Amino acid sequence: MNKTDLRLIAELQADGSASYADLAARLNITPKTVAVRIGRLMKSKIITVRAQPNPYKLGLFANAVIAIKVDRSKIKDICEQLSGHFFVNLVQTVFGRFDIMISVYFPSWELLHQFIHEELYAIAGIKKVEFYIVRDVLKRYDQFFQKEPFSNGHSKLTDTDWILIWELAKNGRANTVKLAEKMGVHVTTLYKRINALCKSEIIKIIAVPTPSRSDVSSSAYIMLDAEPLELNNICNSLYPLPEVHFIMTLNYRSGAVVCIHSKNTETLYEFITEQISPLKGLIDSETIIRAMVQKTYYWSMKGGEPEKTGTSLSPAKI
Repeated sequence: MNKTDLRLIAELQADGSASYADLAARLNITPKTVAVRIGRLMKSKIITVRAQPNPYKLGLFANAVIAIKVDRSKIKDICEQLSGHFFVNLVQTVFGRFDIMISVYFPSWELLHQFIHEELYAIAGIKKVEFYIVRDVLKRYDQFFQKEPFSNGHSKLTDTDWILIWELAKNGRANTVKLAEKMGVHVTTLYKRINALCKSEIIKIIAVPTPSRSDVSSSAYIMLDAEPLELNNICNSLYPLPEVHFIMTLNYRSGAVVCIHSKNTETLYEFITEQISPLKGLIDSETIIRAMVQKTYYWSMKGGEPEKTGTSLSPAKI
């Protein structure tokens, strides 16, 4: 990537739905050049452009991290099935005791447990599942959204809104004319609904870089077990570090999961030994190395700088 590519990615991270003409004016290049460069960046999987669902506005409060052991001959098929699920916002293959790590969020604990026991265990090739209920997300969603009180408990969305969110979560720069035809609505109505969803911060359409193609060649999940009175201090110490991509506290003894991005395995090892191991109150830790990113809604090239559902549509239909 050259400087123009990096500037283009930065603009798309601010507004992934910006027109070719607007982007061209900002970068002082032609709209055709913008279109070609975006096409190349997406085809080479350096970035994807899609809608980031706002868990706060959608009422998605039932959140869990799930580690999965699988038959490795079926790992690709399993990842594809998991990536196609709307409420699964992170799918990554890993090295260690498990083969896949996912993060999920649901509009109710009942639906989360239903997913685990009725859907997850029904997938051929899954051998073992270990899940951790998330108590709080301290660093991740804040890159895109601010925690705000719900209006009347949640945002009021129609079935059409939910389908539109799902389509934009797959491709934030989908052809609106074709999408309107597919959904059976007028293109003007579709434009208005997209603008309304973005303006109310129910979604944000942005470019999501692929970590391994963005100067991040080594990443890991650090599972922390800490003394209860020291957990908040540990999280506060890790929060401002640019290598720390997200922090989630868990309803598992007194623990947390921290995701670390680094340029190589050497810097990852240095971070763990120099920043993690000396933490006061740390009882134990487990490092799970990331292999490949299959799906992620939440990743930014800003180096970790930080910036629930009431609907008539059944989640099973999404």
